[in-house]
Amino acid sequence: MPAYAFEALDAEGATRKGVIEADTARAARGLLRGRMLVPLEVRPVASGDGGSGAAWRALFQRRVFNATALAIWTRQLAGLVGSGLTLERALTALADEAENEPQHHLMAALRAEVNAGSSFAKALARFPREFSDIYVAVVG
Repeated sequence: MPAYAFEALDAEGATRKGVIEADTARAARGLLRGRMLVPLEVRPVASGDGGSGAAWRALFQRRVFNATALAIWTRQLAGLVGSGLTLERALTALADEAENEPQHHLMAALRAEVNAGSSFAKALARFPREFSDIYVAVVG
């Protein structure tokens, strides 16, 4: 399912940014309205459109994983893929079980990149704050 980066206003008038999965941009706006948010901007996030990497990176101003959390996430992902799940399904499972919203958005971003045809290493490389060059090279 495609992912869309959004900016919306909540009931208090505060701006919220994030990523939402929906079949179309119209459906994404509907989902936002269902969450009591007023959509200001909804744009598709897919590899190869030039600005999408910047859109994803803008969502992650702080690191999502510390060293321990990254090690745990890596082991979980390896376990899921090793047990026979596809990479897309493993990322979906990890996104569903994410401890916080930034982790969920990062997993959704990685899954969207992989679904759009990018290699997993290339998807990881789009987030240099989270995944070092060495980490990406080991995966690739």
